[in-house]
Amino acid sequence: MRRFIVLIGICLLVVFTAVVVWAQQQPSGANQFQAFREKHKYTFQLMQMVRHIGEINKDKKYTLTPEQAKKVLAVLKPLRSKPKLTQDEAKKALKDLKPIFTAAQLNAMARIKPKFEQRRSPGGPPGGPGEQQRRPPQNAERRRPNLNAMKDFNPFYSKVPKGDERAAERVKRMNEFFTTLEKKANSKKTK
Repeated sequence: MRRFIVLIGICLLVVFTAVVVWAQQQPSGANQFQAFREKHKYTFQLMQMVRHIGEINKDKKYTLTPEQAKKVLAVLKPLRSKPKLTQDEAKKALKDLKPIFTAAQLNAMARIKPKFEQRRSPGGPPGGPGEQQRRPPQNAERRRPNLNAMKDFNPFYSKVPKGDERAAERVKRMNEFFTTLEKKANSKKTK
C-alpha cells in the first residue's frame, strides 16, 4: 500500500512538472509577438489607419473627397515599392496622413473597433454565429510567422514572395484599397 501511495505521488509530481513546463512555454510565442508589435508599433498603427481609411470611405457621411484620396495616395503609394519599411518611415507616413482628414473623419476612425473585437458577440465567445465553421480544428497546426525574418517588414509592399499565401492575400487587399482610392481620386466631385 505504501509503495502504491509513493508511486501515485511520483506520478502526480511528474504530471505537475509537465504542466508547469508546458504553461511556461505557451505564452512565449504570444510574448514574442507582443514584443514584435511594440518594436514595430508605427507600422501597426499605419496598417490600422489604412484599414480605417477604407472603412470610413464606405460610409457616405465620411467618404473621402477626390482631393483627399489624391493626398492619401501621395503618402502611401511610394511605400508599395519598398520591400522594407522602417519605423521612422511609418511614423512620417502617419504624421503626413492625419492632416488630410476632417475632425469628423478622424473621430469616425477612432470609433472603429479592432478586427478581433468586431468578431466577438456581446457577452459570448469570439466570433458569434457561424464562426465554428470558419475556425480550423483545434488540433490543426497553425503556421506562425518568422518574426526574425520580418525585421522592418512592409505590409504595403506590392510583390508576393513565391508560395507565400499570406502575402498574396495581403497584396490582394492592398491592391483593392489602392484601386478604390485611385478611382476616387480620378472622379469628379459630385454634389
